[in-house]
Amino acid sequence: MQPHAAIDFIAQAFKNGRMAHAYLVAGELGVCKDFAARALQIIFCEKAGCGGCNTCRLVRERLWADAVWVLPEKKSRVISVEQMREQVLARVSQTSLAGGWKAAVIAGADRLNESAANVFLKTLEEPPPETLFLLLTDSPQSLLPTIVSRCQRIDLPLSRRLGEPWRAKLLDVLARETMDGPLGGMAAGAGICELLKEAKILAEKEVNEEGGARAKVELDDNTLDALAGARYRETRAQILAGAQDWYRDILVLQTCGDTGLLAYPEHAAALAASAKKSTRARAIASVEGVESMHRQLERSLPEEGVLAYWMDRVRSGV
Repeated sequence: MQPHAAIDFIAQAFKNGRMAHAYLVAGELGVCKDFAARALQIIFCEKAGCGGCNTCRLVRERLWADAVWVLPEKKSRVISVEQMREQVLARVSQTSLAGGWKAAVIAGADRLNESAANVFLKTLEEPPPETLFLLLTDSPQSLLPTIVSRCQRIDLPLSRRLGEPWRAKLLDVLARETMDGPLGGMAAGAGICELLKEAKILAEKEVNEEGGARAKVELDDNTLDALAGARYRETRAQILAGAQDWYRDILVLQTCGDTGLLAYPEHAAALAASAKKSTRARAIASVEGVESMHRQLERSLPEEGVLAYWMDRVRSGV
């Protein structure tokens, strides 16, 4: 569903008094967060999300008293049971400060640890009246099925287009002619690891600069770390999606040879050379290998080891 259509869907549900108590919003976290802010403007703004009034501004800046945002914290990048109890459940169990609705946005809902998920599940089973939960995730398959079953799902489109400078740097790593065999796999893993380190540094820098600019909000170190971690994970997911597109292009050339279907047509020659050395089964294994690598990184396993292991397997399939 396109974001504008999803917003219209929420607006109609609210207007007709048919809002679900919880929505699972799946897609890129940046897109999901923008959707969540616009959805909250609909339920909190007297003009149904006009976008320009003071209420809409406070909602957009995450300052509205009756809307709490929760993100993964600390080095583990998880949402803990303490966060759920103190930041979400305690808030939604209270009377609305402005009167009417209350809302909780859980950004990175797949990062709920087991205890937090179980505590939250009890509230989902018996939600307080006029309370909206928005669960945002780019990995819906990682949520408990019991949580998913109690939410109305909205799938937002995934944009696989990797922006600069990451696109050019990733392609530089993947297109090197010396990338065959185990040593090539290690080199590819090391190259992507360096790319991710750059992305992490940039995410921390951007969040710290934004935090300093928001003088009206006191952001502690844990919150800044969580924001930087969430932004970094978005970039990492796009980089890995870009890598998966590379190996999918090899699969396309290996199976049908249609260059019009390539994500990276400017590298058609390098892709064709790799396709000639591959088989369909091995090309499929390479695409699936990048997906497995992403899943392991989402479980906070050491990046260097995961990348070295999986890129060796991925490259051996080419």
